[in-house]
Amino acid sequence: MARHAKYFDKDLYSKFHRKYDGIAMCDVDSVEICGNKGCWKPLAIIEHLFDTGSDKKKYTNIVEQIGQALKVPVFLVYYKKTTRDSLTFRVAQKHPIRTPLRPHSEAEWVDILRQIQAKHQKVCNYGK
Repeated sequence: MARHAKYFDKDLYSKFHRKYDGIAMCDVDSVEICGNKGCWKPLAIIEHLFDTGSDKKKYTNIVEQIGQALKVPVFLVYYKKTTRDSLTFRVAQKHPIRTPLRPHSEAEWVDILRQIQAKHQKVCNYGK
């Protein structure tokens, strides 16, 4: 993901798409990718939402199907700000195994993402 967005209206395309009958879409919140130039292989699909504490139902069936097709893990991530520069997370894996929502610090969630990256680096042809 680009570090800095130049233009950003996250709802503009969604508003456009909702104007027309007979078409349907689902946004994909996040795709963890290999950062090696030329590879950029999808490594995980992440559906995320701001944590209001309500545990409202978040449907993940579409992103689970995408993860299954790509043979990558799928996560549901609730996040909230705890300090000026820090977030906390509640994370559930949805594919290939299902786990309940578990609390994670920012460092713990980053560690999970780094483990996914490290596993891929063992087979990536672009980082060698």
